[in-house]
Amino acid sequence: MENTEQQSFGGKWTIEKLNILSNYLDFYLNALKNQKFNKVYIDAFAGSGNINIQSSDEEISGSIRLSLQTTNKFDKYIFIEKNPKHVKELERIIDNEYANLKDRISIRSGDCNEILLEICDMKENTKYWKENRAVLFLDPYATEVKWTTLVAIAKTQAIDIWYLFPFGAAQRLLPNEGIVESWRNKLNDLFGDTAWESRFYKPNPQLSMFSDDDCMIKDVNTKELAIYICERLKSIFPYVADNPKFLYNTKMSPLFLFCFAVANPNPSAIALAKKVAEEHILRKW
Repeated sequence: MENTEQQSFGGKWTIEKLNILSNYLDFYLNALKNQKFNKVYIDAFAGSGNINIQSSDEEISGSIRLSLQTTNKFDKYIFIEKNPKHVKELERIIDNEYANLKDRISIRSGDCNEILLEICDMKENTKYWKENRAVLFLDPYATEVKWTTLVAIAKTQAIDIWYLFPFGAAQRLLPNEGIVESWRNKLNDLFGDTAWESRFYKPNPQLSMFSDDDCMIKDVNTKELAIYICERLKSIFPYVADNPKFLYNTKMSPLFLFCFAVANPNPSAIALAKKVAEEHILRKW
């Protein structure tokens, strides 16, 4: 099969995240197969459909293929992708391999924040989110996802979200000494508040004695940062898994924190999602 536009990146962590997603999609579709709701899959960084793992000859199916290959099917698929070349490849794959599902698939080209805000808009889609339930896969390349987008997702009260939080990128924006002004705004967008600054930084006791300037040093470790990320998600979602999955590079540095959250406040929906996602899928992988 000709492949005109493949993505080459990742490693073991790429396979881990896709296994987790695939396991949850199978559970979700089976659990809701007799429910009246329409089931929607949303992939906010759809890519090109295939992934070539770096430093190996292995080619694996990307998230959009996994979503289309499930035994039970979603009623609608929304694939969001900004790269025009990837959009073209997605269209080719669907035409050639998933023509039977084409009427269920919508490919949206553009910025994921803008498109997700449109999809989640409560004023226009109040009835929509009473009749639909969705799984959203947020797999950004870096810090593209804004907090305002997460708030909109939570307000639908209808979406289960798997969010690959850019842990490594966030750490790089938190230097050991001082705070870079341009990075401050990125972190505000990422965390949705400014409290991270006082929580992650403290005055340098050695320099503050000899200078009137504020000299701040970082005072947060990996575990504390992960706890803070979960706290922020819990401030808007009714349920957030307490055991998010760290995904590491070959040097065992954390690249991502794979977080799971549920927007539906219904206790039964939360209990079921928690049992499967937190107690089985995340623990397994």
